[in-house]
Amino acid sequence: MNLVPDEGQRAALEAAREAAHTLLMPNAAELDAGAGFPTETLKALGRAGLMGVNVDPAWGGRGAGAVAYALAVRELAAACAGTTVGMMVTNMVAEAIEAYGDDAQKQRHLPRITGGAYAAAAFSLSEPGSGSDAASLRTVAVRDGDDYVLDGTKAWVTSGGHAGVYLVMAATDPAARARGISAFLIEPGTPGFEAAKPEHKMGQHASATTQLIFDQCRVPASARLGPEGIGFKIAMRALDGGRVGVSAQACGVATGALATATAHLASLDAEAQGPDHAAHLAALADAATALDAAWLMCLRAAWLKDERRPFTREAAMSKLFCTETASRVCEAALRILGPDAYGANAVSQALRDVRVTRIYEGTSEVQRIVIAREVLRAASAAA
Repeated sequence: MNLVPDEGQRAALEAAREAAHTLLMPNAAELDAGAGFPTETLKALGRAGLMGVNVDPAWGGRGAGAVAYALAVRELAAACAGTTVGMMVTNMVAEAIEAYGDDAQKQRHLPRITGGAYAAAAFSLSEPGSGSDAASLRTVAVRDGDDYVLDGTKAWVTSGGHAGVYLVMAATDPAARARGISAFLIEPGTPGFEAAKPEHKMGQHASATTQLIFDQCRVPASARLGPEGIGFKIAMRALDGGRVGVSAQACGVATGALATATAHLASLDAEAQGPDHAAHLAALADAATALDAAWLMCLRAAWLKDERRPFTREAAMSKLFCTETASRVCEAALRILGPDAYGANAVSQALRDVRVTRIYEGTSEVQRIVIAREVLRAASAAA
């Protein structure tokens, strides 16, 4: 694994760094205060080539790979995690369409995603009663001639109400559980489909998170992504890559918080250091070391994806370690800043924003199950 970015990776990093400083950072505090959804910012990220980092240039993407994507996400998330999660999910959906879509689906959606015509794309697997146990979802898609009719409710959908296309998982054969799930590309304005009002959340206020309601929603069979019954496979593949993205996002949020804490310590003169200064220096050292280790785990998982090697275990390990570490780093930054950090500022925002990274794309508890399963599988294969 080469730790020096190649030309494509460096270009993605530089584009993300420019976007972070000119598009995300100036509006981060205002969006956190509830200013609304960053539609134009997300479209601008598309025009900057950041909505298809790992999508073939034939469809308007960069084709730069998963490491380039992780580099871009970390840079953006240090400026605004809520805007960045919209970019992350859009990239995830674009990769799924490229991998499983037919030519008509690719031609319709990929240029609109990568070029910024869509503000975002949305991924919809979880439901109110099936978050961690996604195979038990209850939204159904019943075949009716040349159409499917969808009924059910999806939950915790990033960019709900603002996406140009929704990748929705529904059961076409409920008795078959995971093997009976199919994937559909649903467009806004389809009769019988609506996004509910955004949820009130602890953090990432720049991101709209909603339920999706399907009530006799009729779509043509051409809206199905891939054959019947492979929706769960599509979702799991997307989530493996998504876990690399969440790892990078968590590292980015923590990097931003730690930079603020570091600048604070560096600004103190001898008289202002106080009795806790030595403890704060130790906390800074521990946080910087742990964050470096987390980032290396993220890069390993991304590199394995680029090499087309199995990376389910490494993605889960990265997601678990990066998000748990980032939470601790943000807490350390809060302590280093002292009483002032408890007000409305970048570090307190980071602490609120980072918490959900331990939940979406599979909770920390789910990651431990995935890791243990993969370790046992490897041990059985070696026996």
